[in-house]
Amino acid sequence: MLDLIFLMNNRFHTLYFEATRNCNYSCNYCSTGSSKFKKYPDLPFEIIVERIFKPAWDIGTRFIDFSGGEFLLRKDHIQIISTAVAMGFSIGIVSNGSTLNEEKLKELKDIVGESLIISLGINSFDNDNIDTRDTSANSVLKTIDRINKFALKINMCVTIGQFNAETFADTVEKIKEMYLPYNRIPFVIRNCNATNLMFDKKILKEKFHPVLRKSFNGQISYVPYMLPPDVYKSITKTDFSTNQFPLNPSVGCWIGSYYAINPEGEVSPCPLFADQISGGNIIKESLREILFESELFVKITDRNNFKGKCGNCKYTNTCGGCRVMAYYLTGDVFNEDPTCFLNDLSPLEQLEIENETIKSFKNFVRMSKVRDLLKNSNL
Repeated sequence: MLDLIFLMNNRFHTLYFEATRNCNYSCNYCSTGSSKFKKYPDLPFEIIVERIFKPAWDIGTRFIDFSGGEFLLRKDHIQIISTAVAMGFSIGIVSNGSTLNEEKLKELKDIVGESLIISLGINSFDNDNIDTRDTSANSVLKTIDRINKFALKINMCVTIGQFNAETFADTVEKIKEMYLPYNRIPFVIRNCNATNLMFDKKILKEKFHPVLRKSFNGQISYVPYMLPPDVYKSITKTDFSTNQFPLNPSVGCWIGSYYAINPEGEVSPCPLFADQISGGNIIKESLREILFESELFVKITDRNNFKGKCGNCKYTNTCGGCRVMAYYLTGDVFNEDPTCFLNDLSPLEQLEIENETIKSFKNFVRMSKVRDLLKNSNL
């Protein structure tokens, strides 16, 4: 996804669209509650085009990440993708990999081209991966090999929680060895009750955060993101005079940069609470009204409404805290992020992390721009 980041500087530039809850896996802790033992109704193709695609393009959305369930199980997935591509959208597909045989990969490449981004989930490269992902790490590696044959882009999604705190560093190192970008996804109880698997402030500080901030390949999606706003402005030549959150590129909490639509049409600021918090439903209301006029979206994109340390922090504009963790751990989406450890740091520790974040962010921006130049050149 790195080479697309600098092409998208509008509000709500990215749509995470859960187009189905149907799946051929039954992961114990599935965020969407999908299961191969259940059958769910899908939004009709016509509704997707008229109520999602067309208004999304009009408001400036340029990237759609299709997810599920397993999106490729929809009988009309080719029609959906073809339509989105014809309209001008860049496309990503989040998949468990089981449907990505060589025939399907060729078909997808013929439609989308080499710009297609396929996101695969991996929580650890050991036998424990099957416990949370319902598939073996070896199966994921085989899927990566198949995708590489077609020269398509790959992004790795790593869900983080107590179950992989000890192996996370090794997982990221393995991803780096394959020269792949990745993003972290906090484990939450969206459709399960396993609160004991969520990470806490101590685990974030000691296990996850030190790894995340060291590599530019995972630079876009973690908090606390300790990048001073004036440094962001000087590096990217953008500021926060119009929007209170970073757009070019998006870092820290992505709320305001992207939005999610769940399989029933509910529009949420983040897919991780798409069944709990909604600004409205696209079947009943227009997408533009939901994103720009609903009380939820108007309030959550104004970071002056954040409470506690998240509303009064030097990094509010570049970080924002994790609204998902705030919601699930306090019951208030506007509350401070209880997993943030910033106030537990000494001034020297904070400065060291800030300097490390600045260095990684500079590398991220530099490499992203290089990729854009190479992409647009004839070399």
